[in-house]
Amino acid sequence: MEADIFISKQISRNLAERIKELECLYSISRIGSVHKGDLHTALNSIVKEIPNGWQFPDCMKVYLEYGDQSLGEIPNTTNQQTAYLDINKTLRGKLIVYFFKVPASVDAPYFLLEEQSLLNQIGHEISTLIEIDVRNKQELLIQEKLKHNDRLNLLGEITAGIAHELNTPLGNIMGFSELLLKHENDENKKHDLKKVIKSAKHAREIVKKLMFFSCEMPSNFKLVSLNKLIEEAADLLKLQLNDKSIKLAMNLAEDLPKLEMDPVQFTQVIFNMILNAIASMEAGGTLRIITTHVNKDIRLKIIDNGCGMSDNEQKRLFQPFYSAKKDKNGIGLGLAVSHGIVQSHGGRIEVESVPGKGTTFTIVLKKQ
Repeated sequence: MEADIFISKQISRNLAERIKELECLYSISRIGSVHKGDLHTALNSIVKEIPNGWQFPDCMKVYLEYGDQSLGEIPNTTNQQTAYLDINKTLRGKLIVYFFKVPASVDAPYFLLEEQSLLNQIGHEISTLIEIDVRNKQELLIQEKLKHNDRLNLLGEITAGIAHELNTPLGNIMGFSELLLKHENDENKKHDLKKVIKSAKHAREIVKKLMFFSCEMPSNFKLVSLNKLIEEAADLLKLQLNDKSIKLAMNLAEDLPKLEMDPVQFTQVIFNMILNAIASMEAGGTLRIITTHVNKDIRLKIIDNGCGMSDNEQKRLFQPFYSAKKDKNGIGLGLAVSHGIVQSHGGRIEVESVPGKGTTFTIVLKKQ
């Protein structure tokens, strides 16, 4: 009789545990469905729900780890069950259920075999949620890049058209102004004509930037010394440096090999970088230019101790027609053009900046 009662209790207990496990699994599936667009909320809710599927929920805690993310406290006990997460080819994780305290009375094993199966199933549910989130973010990133590229292509076509349209009238303005200047004797009128010519030349430089941005300028690659380009550019910008009493310190690597470059285009990059640095600094600042050669990487660093930039400014830095200059005199094409030129040379531009302390631009090129 007692044996029958014991068996009946055991059956009831087992049934109750299976119901708890099913309810737990149902709750977790529902959490995943309700919060499918918010992975952080879904995982937090799941971690809180998991102990309810185990024998001693009040004594249980959960630790979840995937990639560089984690939820819960790392267990410091061997009384635990673990399910390993296989999310995708590059992302792995683990889900651990453990006792953070001993149950008041134990007349059954700490863990049941069915609980390990439940944990494995929950681990699979979590892996699926994370994988969907990763895929959605990747798809969103691709869509944003495609939209950005579409906008850039359209902008390139528009700017190319503007540049071509402006070239003819600017040529006429400069040509006729220079012709008038030759035959003008009135000093006031000559002064005014020189202003017209100077303004037209400035406009022509803007048109050149537009053409660089829209890839309308033909490239002429040849073996060039990067150090020589830097020295020549710095020499031409002495006036701007002296106007603000900016100290120039150059440390150019002697072992720098020559590179296949378009000297005109790359001089434009160096000019833009130095002028941006000058614009960001107060009088008496220091500008450092460094070149290094490590393995196949050739690096050009332009370091200023100017006003620096916020994270938001850095994100928009290479967008056409965006200018971070405090005086707002720029049209916001210099860095966009520079970025395009460096990319066309198979390189990249890295930026480090701290507001109030300064900015470091690093151009990384590869020796072929």
